[in-house]
Amino acid sequence: MVRKFCLALAVAASALAISASAWADITILVPSGSEGDGLRAAAADYAKMKNTKVETVQAPYANVFEQGANAGATKSGVFDIILMDDPWIPFFAENGHLEDLTSYFKGAGVEGPDNDFLSKSLAICRNPYNSGPYVCLPYVGNAQMFFYDAAKFKEAGVESPKTWDDVLKAAKTLTEQGGGRYFGYVFRGGQGNPVVADFMPIFWSHGADMFNADRTKVTIDTPEGAAAMKVFMALRDVSPKGVESYNANEVGTALAAGTAASSINWPNWVATFEDPSQSKMVGKISYSPIPAGTKPGSSEIGHWTMGIMAASKNKQEAFDFMMWATTAEQIKISAERGNPPVRTSVFTDAELTKQEQFRHYPVLMEAIQASTPRPRHPKWPEIENAFGIELSKAVAGTISPEEALKNSQAAVEQITGLK
Repeated sequence: MVRKFCLALAVAASALAISASAWADITILVPSGSEGDGLRAAAADYAKMKNTKVETVQAPYANVFEQGANAGATKSGVFDIILMDDPWIPFFAENGHLEDLTSYFKGAGVEGPDNDFLSKSLAICRNPYNSGPYVCLPYVGNAQMFFYDAAKFKEAGVESPKTWDDVLKAAKTLTEQGGGRYFGYVFRGGQGNPVVADFMPIFWSHGADMFNADRTKVTIDTPEGAAAMKVFMALRDVSPKGVESYNANEVGTALAAGTAASSINWPNWVATFEDPSQSKMVGKISYSPIPAGTKPGSSEIGHWTMGIMAASKNKQEAFDFMMWATTAEQIKISAERGNPPVRTSVFTDAELTKQEQFRHYPVLMEAIQASTPRPRHPKWPEIENAFGIELSKAVAGTISPEEALKNSQAAVEQITGLK
C-alpha cells in the first residue's frame, strides 16, 4: 500500500512537472534540503546568464527516486537531469534510464572530467564503478566523518579517538557520568537508510562487507559481521534510549545541544553546529576520519550526482548545464551555499579554509578519499531497506544481534538471488 501511494505521488508530481517542462529548456529533478537548494540556486543563475528557461522540481528524498524511476520506465522525457544519491546510480544506469556521457565529452573536445575532481568523486560516477563509462557528474561531496566533543573526550581520558575501542572507552565513561542526561554517543537507529548508513562504516572497519569480491555471494552473517555488530550494540548501550527511532534530526539536535558527545555524521550538519542561533557547541566539536576497527576506518560516501535522463529531449542543453555547474568556480559558489565540494581546488581554497565553517575541509577531503561506496547493485534501495529493518530491530532489542545478521543474510539472498 505504501509503495502504491508513493507511485501515485510520483505520477501526480510527474504530471505537474510535464506542465512545467513544456515551456522549459531544461527540467531538473532535485531533492529537498541543502543539496537541492544549492542546485536550484545554480539553475536560477544559469537561466539568467544564458537567458534561457530552467525549471527545477523538488521532492523529498524517497520521492525523487520514485519520480525518476517512473520517468525512466515510462520514457516520458519529463526530466532532463536528475540529482541522484550515488547508490541509486546502478539502478538508473542498468535499467537504461541514464545517458552515457562519452559522446558528449568527445563533442566538447575532452576525454572526460578534469583531474581537479577527487578520484573517489569520479569513481562513483562510472558504471560499473570506477571502470565503466561516465553516466553522471559529481556535485555534492558528501562522506561521513566522526564528530566528537574534544574537551569531553579528553576528560574521559581519550585525547583523539583513533579506534572504536577509543570511542567506546570515552563514551562509556561519559554516559556513566551523565546520569541519563548526557551520553557518550548517539546514532541513527531508524529502519532502512538511517541505521544502515550509521552501521556500514563500523561493518567495513571490522573487515566485513555485504558481498564477496566478485559479488557472487552474500557475506553479512560472518565472524567479521558479528564483530561489527558487537561494537554497534556496545555503542547503543551508551546512547540515549530510543535510538532505534532516531533519524538525522534527532542525532544532530543531540550534538548541537551538547547532550551527546560523539557520532558518525554527514558534513551538511557542520553549518548547524557552527551556528550560534542553532547550537550550543560552536567551535567545540572536532572532526576526524572514521575510527578503525580491525581494519582502517572508511566513511560511507554519499555524493549527490547529476545525470541526464535517457528519454530527455534536451540532452545537449542538459550536458552544457552540468559542465557549467561543476566548474571550479561554480562548485566554490555551491560550497559557500552549504554544499560540500568535489574538487581539490575548492577543498584547499585558502579563502574558504580560513573560515570557521570550513575548518573541517581537510578532514572531509581525507574522508572522501578513504571512503567506500555502498554496494553497487541495482536493487540497493530494496537491499538497504531489508537490512535496515533487521538492524533496527536489533537496536530496539526485539531480536538478538545474531538473529539480525542471520535474517539480513537470508533477506539479501532472496532479493539478489545469490547465496
